[in-house]
Parts: sequence; C-alpha cells; structure tokens
Amino acid sequence: MTDQELIDYFKGRILPETLKINRAITQYGVAEQVAKNIAMMVSNPKEDHARHRLKQIVTAVEQPYEGPESVNPA
Repeated sequence: MTDQELIDYFKGRILPETLKINRAITQYGVAEQVAKNIAMMVSNPKEDHARHRLKQIVTAVEQPYEGPESVNPA
C-alpha cells in the first residue's frame, strides 16, 4: 500500500481499542496509535517503522489473529 492508501484506509474507520497483531504483539489504543503513526509517516517519509506498523494493523483488522496465545512448552 502507498502512504496515501494507508491514510485513506484508516480515514473514518472505527477501530477497536485493542488489537492482537500476532502472537507476540497486542496493540492497545489502536486509534491513537494509528494517528501517531500516520503523523510520523507523513513527517518523515524515509522512516519505515510507522509504515510497517500501519500495515500490520491493516492486516490484523482484515484477518484477525487466531493462533495460539503463547508458545510455552508443556
């Protein structure tokens, strides 16, 4: 997705308060973090962390994580 596509994707979208991105990552305050990451992405286009996290959130919204909660050996 381009930067503009990411911005358009989140514009007006109702997001959950908490989102499980994968087994190791749970994003809290999703809407606030999306806004911060968009601002960071726009202000520093060469920095990829914000763009990467936004893409992770898009994936988690469209395909919620349903795997195991942990990998603790029994």
